[in-house]
Amino acid sequence: MVRWEYSRLLPKCANFVLPMCRMWVLYVTQSLFTLLRKAQALFKDHMMLLASCSAPMQIFAVFLTLVSGYVALLAQERASDEQMTLKVPSSEPKNIVIIGGGIIGCSTAYFLTRHAHYNPEIHSIVILEASRIAGGSSGKAGGLLADWATPKCLAPLSFKTHAALAKKHGGDKIWGHRSVYCADVELQAQDVGCKVEAANSATKDVIAQSSKVPSELDWLLPGSIKSYKELGTPSNSGQVNPYMFTKTLAELAEDKGAKIIIGSATAINYAEDNRSIASVQYSQNGTIHSLGATDILLSAGPWTPRLFPRVHLETPRGHSVVIQPSRNLSPYVLFPNITAPPNGSLEHILSPEIYPRPGDRLHDFGSVYACGPDDYDVPLPDTSESVAVDDQSCNDVWTAVKSISREIFDGKLITKQACYKPQIRTHEEGEEVGPMVGPTGIEGLWLATGHDEWGIQNGPGTGLVMSEMMFERAAKSANCDSLDPKHFLKID
Repeated sequence: MVRWEYSRLLPKCANFVLPMCRMWVLYVTQSLFTLLRKAQALFKDHMMLLASCSAPMQIFAVFLTLVSGYVALLAQERASDEQMTLKVPSSEPKNIVIIGGGIIGCSTAYFLTRHAHYNPEIHSIVILEASRIAGGSSGKAGGLLADWATPKCLAPLSFKTHAALAKKHGGDKIWGHRSVYCADVELQAQDVGCKVEAANSATKDVIAQSSKVPSELDWLLPGSIKSYKELGTPSNSGQVNPYMFTKTLAELAEDKGAKIIIGSATAINYAEDNRSIASVQYSQNGTIHSLGATDILLSAGPWTPRLFPRVHLETPRGHSVVIQPSRNLSPYVLFPNITAPPNGSLEHILSPEIYPRPGDRLHDFGSVYACGPDDYDVPLPDTSESVAVDDQSCNDVWTAVKSISREIFDGKLITKQACYKPQIRTHEEGEEVGPMVGPTGIEGLWLATGHDEWGIQNGPGTGLVMSEMMFERAAKSANCDSLDPKHFLKID
């Protein structure tokens, strides 16, 4: 029978047990791999100490070693399982077809080709576009960016992503990315045919009386501005040329292996059980083709319901003009309420949104984009190329913006255009309604549409979370549960 000498054993036990306690504290606060390295070092350092311990102490130490080894083995197996789980999506061949070459489709293609799991040898990505990249509202929108946009679950992420993309790819030069001020303003139209000098003092008096009117906002006609309410600042607001931004993202996706096919999607073919997708049918130059697909993203904007009738969208049409002003204008995006001039020279006048733009790769000069109200009068045509432009609607926008700025009045009208937006339903200003982003309930079929007026702003964020959903089966960068299509889709 072994006789324990407690007075000699206690110091040795303390020398052994205390390091073990420290090791288990590290287990809580450090990663499993760091723990294993420290545990191995600890046992190695105390081998001589254990040899001098009594037999019961040695047995106890061996027991702790076995337990620790078992824990380490479980940790290694768990880490291995987690690594395998992460690698599974990237090792599965995927044929991804993105229907729609607008901002949502091109953003998704870009982020798919930048995803850690993307392997061009086993993953094919095709953008299927009926007319041309950014041929619809993605090429004709205002391009306002705001982290105060809706929905709140997506807008801040997308705003930051815009800045990151611009920094990485020279967006300030290519697609005119810059910070801006935004404001609601009360304006009174002026008769620009009169001598401007006569009203100079009146304007200075108005600005002097309201410290809220920035001195840099110097391109409004004297006497035109009645009130100024700031909505956004350069810290939370910006802009892009949407056509150049969308086009560049498509080109960057192509650089990494994505392909663009110009053809009109006509049908989605499903498996026999109708629970998963099989292919996309499309028409090109009068010939019907088919693309096999493991994943299909419906991002065709207002045309999405024609391929998936469970989606309901309103399709408002908006008219806009692009102007080259007589000089570059300061970066103030205005949402005006314009009243008719006091002399009655204009009986009816619109209140278009006004977006001064810097030069970019599309235009080497500053420009002004202005858009009028939406209308629901003309049904959605077959393609973006078939959108009818009402000349009078564009002229009304042109007339209105000329009445409040001499630089615009003396400028040159460059473009008259119209486009349709994908709108889930009409809503109040600032009300959150969509978009739809996520799975449809049919295996391999994904949906990203209904972005309404915030399509350009929320495009990069949508593309980022869609790439995560497709490769990892869940959005990681934002909580998009409220955007799940199940909240919006019609029941069959």
